Amino acid sequence: MVPKTVSSPPVASRHGPLGSPQRAPVPDARLLGLLDAWLPAQRWYPVKGLAVRHVPWLSYALTDRCTLHLLRVVGEGLDLVIQVPLVLTPAGRLAASGEPASPDAGPATGAQDPARTPLPGLVGFVPGPPARPGDPLGAPLAVHDGATHPDLWVALLAALEPAEGDRAGGPGESPDLAGARTVGGEQSNTSVILPGVVGGSILKILRTVAIGKHPDVVVPDALARVGWTGVPRPLGWVEASWDAVDVPGRPAGPGAPGPGPAAGQAGATARTAHLAILSELVTDAQDGFELACAYASQDRSFADLAADLGATLASMHGALRVALPTGPPLEAGWLLGDLRRRAREACAGSIPLARRAPLVEAFLDQVGERLARDDAPPPLLQAIHGDMHLGQALHARGDGWKILDFEGEPLRPVSERTRPDLPLRDVAGIVRSLDYAAAVGGARSPRWTTTARTAFVEGYRRAVGEDDGTAGLSLATTEALLRALVLDKALYEVVYESRNRPAWEPIPLTAVDRLLGGR
Repeated sequence: MVPKTVSSPPVASRHGPLGSPQRAPVPDARLLGLLDAWLPAQRWYPVKGLAVRHVPWLSYALTDRCTLHLLRVVGEGLDLVIQVPLVLTPAGRLAASGEPASPDAGPATGAQDPARTPLPGLVGFVPGPPARPGDPLGAPLAVHDGATHPDLWVALLAALEPAEGDRAGGPGESPDLAGARTVGGEQSNTSVILPGVVGGSILKILRTVAIGKHPDVVVPDALARVGWTGVPRPLGWVEASWDAVDVPGRPAGPGAPGPGPAAGQAGATARTAHLAILSELVTDAQDGFELACAYASQDRSFADLAADLGATLASMHGALRVALPTGPPLEAGWLLGDLRRRAREACAGSIPLARRAPLVEAFLDQVGERLARDDAPPPLLQAIHGDMHLGQALHARGDGWKILDFEGEPLRPVSERTRPDLPLRDVAGIVRSLDYAAAVGGARSPRWTTTARTAFVEGYRRAVGEDDGTAGLSLATTEALLRALVLDKALYEVVYESRNRPAWEPIPLTAVDRLLGGR
């Protein structure tokens, strides 16, 4: 049970990005060894099945026991940044209790199974610092995953930069944590529901760090400014800054600190990244994926809710065209090249897909031929959600659908996630998610998926009218584009599931075969 307020070292409220005054020592060898064993077993950890090493990069102290650590995850062709918030507390008798290490934590001494200890998110133990240089190491400290620890929640709320025009006035110096709890089942981040903070809010602690302005700050803020109410209003965020001297060269990959000047280059401007986001809480709402799974488990038609979601998505795309700049006209050559590149990367990362690579190439050839035959003016690209699925939507009683999490697919480069794209990519994401809901929910008939998918697409088209992001293109070309984007999503899912949830790999693989077979 979380108390209403947490007894912790004083936290001074502050505004503006974390910077030099908050900089702290990066993890030493003992702490890094503990994290090396613990990190790969975490569901949000972005790299599975690859040989990587963790390199301490930057650390920011929020209090004397709460620190945000940014680590580089470096491997062949990979250099991304993750956030590991930690809380260190006196271990007391627990460190001497002799509890065995967690099987998931690896062989490192001191790693503990959080499910077998009363402490929140216990990672393990490290020796405390000596009282004076040359003295023996101090008493053991318990290392906690800060994202699950109330002390860190309080510290992050105190470091919050309020959104412009925030009417609630921020969380205050002693936030009420009654009923606070972490959200289970997240794949990429850790979120904390805070019913007593600012009238009800949710704190998202970002795990894979996007360098620059985070889309889950920029897009909801822009939508709220134009009056679109289908997105929870952003209340504030925690941002970090650093100087060009801190940039380790030009690493490549999603979330990497580059591109930018190499370390030591003078005269470069400081850099920033968002580390946490506070948004208003949608109350009396159900997770869209869980809701669809429940309907599927009862073989109850999801068509009406799917049609409503299609209309909400269409409304969001219209608001995004007003809230954010549109992009250039679609270039068929660019789109096909992008689809081929991602398909080849997926086939290279999956043995089952490698066997289907010739069929994938032939499928994309047909899409290219269809686009070449359509002489209509190309549609403009625009801002989209970028990682749309049922789990990114909440259905609120009496208030319809709300759309969440605009960060895009976390494993794709930030520049790729935020660039203007076809709205149909979001439509494809929901189409794929309905397939997952049928499989996970155990729908007994394939008609459940077909009916829901048809209702969703038709609901979207009715609401969007002529301006659906493919204006001027024939219906046949639009259908070909949607199928190509659904295949693109399914290929990505096969690779993701093979590395994270192998038992689920047949779900997207079946869809790949269906699409390649023309069904």
